[in-house]
Amino acid sequence: MSEGRVTTEIVQHERGPYARVTVENAAKANCLSTPIMTQLRDAFLGLMDDDDLRLAVLTGEGERSFLGGANLQELKELTPAKARAFLTLLSDANTAIRNLPVPVIARINGVCIGAGLEVAASCDLRVAASHARLGMPEVALDLPSVVESALFPRMMGWGRMAWMIYRGDLLDAELSERWGLIEKRSEEGQLDADVDELVETILANGPVGIRTQKALMRDWERMSLQDGIMEGIESIAQAVKHGESKRYINETISGLKK
Repeated sequence: MSEGRVTTEIVQHERGPYARVTVENAAKANCLSTPIMTQLRDAFLGLMDDDDLRLAVLTGEGERSFLGGANLQELKELTPAKARAFLTLLSDANTAIRNLPVPVIARINGVCIGAGLEVAASCDLRVAASHARLGMPEVALDLPSVVESALFPRMMGWGRMAWMIYRGDLLDAELSERWGLIEKRSEEGQLDADVDELVETILANGPVGIRTQKALMRDWERMSLQDGIMEGIESIAQAVKHGESKRYINETISGLKK
C-alpha cells in the first residue's frame, strides 16, 4: 500500500512566485511516516535557495486532516534507537520549515495532532478551518510530547500548554485561536478565501523586508532583548542597502496624497 507523497507546486503570481506544499496521504489521515517526513524535509530544503520565492503554504490532502500525527504502525515498533532516529527526522523536517527564508503558512484543513501539530507550530502563521481539532495526545500512548513541542510555551503560555498536553484531548478551532495556537479560525467554507487573503497581503509587501524580518525573528528567539534590539539596527541597514525600500516609501507617500 502506498505511503503517500509530498508534492510541491510553484504558483506564479504577478508579485512573485510562492510554493504550495501538500502532504498527500488522505487515506491515512496524512499521518507522518518516515517516507513522508523525509519528503517533507526535502521539499522545504529544495525551496531554500530559490531567491525569488515569496512564501510557502503547507497543507494536507482532503478536508478531514491537516497532518494526523505520527504513523502508529511505526510508533509501535520503536526501540530507543529507532525512536531517536524517527524524532530526529521529524525535527529535521521542522527545522527545514523554520529555516525557509520566507514565511510559511499552515493551512489547517482538519485534524492536526501530535507530530502534525509540531509541524504546524514550525510554520510562521496558522489558519484553521472551523472544524479543525488540534492537540497533543501522546500521553494517552504513555509517551511525552517532544521536539518542536518546545515552541508551544512561546505560542500559548506554559499553563495552557500544560492543560493541552497533560489532558491529551483535542482543542476546537475557536479555543485554539483564543489560546494563541493558531492565528485565525476561518468560518465554515472560508478557509481557502482566508489563506488567499493572507497570501495576497504578504505578497503586497516588500520581498527584502519580509525576508529580513523572518531572519530577524528567528534571531530574536535565541537573543537577549538588548542583542535583539541591536540586531534590528543592522537588519534595517542591510534592507536599505539591498532592497527597494525607497520605492515602497515613495508609493506610500503618493498614496497618502490622494
